[in-house]
Amino acid sequence: MTEEAVTAKKRWELENKIESVDDGDKLFMYDAAAAQAAIASRPWQKDPHYFKHVKISAIALLKMVMHARSTNGIEVMGLMIGKVQGDTMVVLDSFALPVSGTETRVNAGYEANEYMVEYLGLIQQVGRQECAIGWYHSHPGYGCWLSGIDVSTQLMYQQYQEPWLAVVVWSM
Repeated sequence: MTEEAVTAKKRWELENKIESVDDGDKLFMYDAAAAQAAIASRPWQKDPHYFKHVKISAIALLKMVMHARSTNGIEVMGLMIGKVQGDTMVVLDSFALPVSGTETRVNAGYEANEYMVEYLGLIQQVGRQECAIGWYHSHPGYGCWLSGIDVSTQLMYQQYQEPWLAVVVWSM
């Protein structure tokens, strides 16, 4: 890498608060007992500001951004797989959902819900123990925020699964 590229990379890492994890593999290990204990204790119900951090793996983020940029201005939606680790929600992977979208809305109907249930079952069959931890969708060209519809979608998901994370991918 050229000196200029190294400098640009360092500047980007500083601006985006990129941290190296000393024991990188530890972040990706899934401890079922610890996960169940965290879910059972539900500390976020006592403190709505319990979660202080979100860590998204590079592969999950790359998949979300590529999905968002693949549709030429049409909203997309997908699910995130991960775990709770203390006051941090850790997103390890993501997958696209088959939804119908427009420039300003995405509708996850019966087909998307069936796909989601089947996908989550299949990844468990191949040894993936992580849970669905949230959803993502895109706002192509109109900002990174949760609309009223997004908030309603988030509340609906939270009725069935806690904790649940919402991410908006803003593809410019």
